Amino acid sequence: MLLFQLFADNPTLIIPWLFALLIAITIHEVAHGYAAYKLGDETAFSMGRLTLNPLAHLDVLGSLMLVLVGFGWAKPVPVNIANVQRGNFGKFLVSFAGILANVVIAVFAIIFLKIVLSAGLSEVNFLVKFLAFLTYINLSLFVFNLLPIAPLDGYRIFETFAPRAFERFAPFMEQWGFFILLAVVFLTNIIGILIYSFINFFSWLFSVPIIYLAFGGM
Repeated sequence: MLLFQLFADNPTLIIPWLFALLIAITIHEVAHGYAAYKLGDETAFSMGRLTLNPLAHLDVLGSLMLVLVGFGWAKPVPVNIANVQRGNFGKFLVSFAGILANVVIAVFAIIFLKIVLSAGLSEVNFLVKFLAFLTYINLSLFVFNLLPIAPLDGYRIFETFAPRAFERFAPFMEQWGFFILLAVVFLTNIIGILIYSFINFFSWLFSVPIIYLAFGGM
């Protein structure tokens, strides 16, 4: 669905949606780079990628997708894995840092959302919508990036602890993983089901109807 179709009844909501998305993908990438930096790899730091300025992280195609469909991606933060200390555990920390950051943002956003709702703000208030979008997008990125398909973080995490026999399949996954991912995204509803289920669990956990607050009343 195109972005203007999603917000056809209230186009002004495109603004908080895009702001929430930029925050989510920027902090996701910075978290990877910062974890690598703390573990001995200064590649991202030397290239100026340890910044919260989203312009430093925007990818051309990912930015185009962001404008057209409301969902995109940033340039992966460069990491020289050979410089990362603490062996496989260090590699795991670098891979997991981005998706952990998304969960942390979601938790803070949903707590703040509960506070502003308890203060009596309307469900269609821009701040409420922004916080709901911020929660929804970060939880979606968490689930999506956990998929064990190259080039996602979940694949890097799996690769770190995979049995040695997996090395025979790694070149195939590296070469074809992106196309496998596209097939999963566009030919199945697996990712949508996983995201919907996880967000509903989060909604139950915090007693906040995230999906309704994000897309209801539009």
